[in-house]
Amino acid sequence: MTNPSLNCLPEGVSLDDLIRRECAIGIDLRFCGSMAVSPDDRETETCDPSEAEFATLYALTDLGEAIAIHDADLTSAGADEVAAVARALFVALVNSRRDPPDAAQRHAEEQAALIDYHRIE
Repeated sequence: MTNPSLNCLPEGVSLDDLIRRECAIGIDLRFCGSMAVSPDDRETETCDPSEAEFATLYALTDLGEAIAIHDADLTSAGADEVAAVARALFVALVNSRRDPPDAAQRHAEEQAALIDYHRIE
């Protein structure tokens, strides 16, 4: 299976790395609608599926955070995207449980992520 594009993650961040670094333990699918008052505004809210404009898949962490993974329109193509991303997310979660990071590995990965995201070149 090819890896689906993940439009909510920074470029270069793999799903496997994110799952391990953030200690994700679950998946959440939320239906969302735009609350934008201008074209530059990206504010959204969770709503009923009948009122939604798109769906977002989240990885849930052991600390209770929800990390956005992928947004998809509510179309048949969007449903295919959600299914592909949910499958990849599920596989990454299962694989991460086979070799969970210990506290030292998690700290090292968090520090590396901080350095990499804020590197000035």
